[in-house]
Amino acid sequence: MNKEQRARLTAELKEFDQLDSGSQVQSITDAYNALLSTIQGIMLNSENPDGHDRAWSLLKDDAFKDLAAIQEGKLDALKDLKTKINRIGQLLLKP
Repeated sequence: MNKEQRARLTAELKEFDQLDSGSQVQSITDAYNALLSTIQGIMLNSENPDGHDRAWSLLKDDAFKDLAAIQEGKLDALKDLKTKINRIGQLLLKP
């Protein structure tokens, strides 16, 4: 991951962490989609394929289920989504 990707991912993770149950569903969805796009770009770099695969799986499978629940009006799923997004950040930003 290059410096630009790292900075972008860090900023998006911080933005996502600032969301709360008062956030609009569209804001949550937009933040998720921005992370998805950034992580896709990072995955093109193969310096940590195992970490990338785990992060991608967590994002596309587990985190997406929480996002779908939020989109259905279950804003209590935001806490679980934020936990999963935090884990993704840990996987991708570890040295």
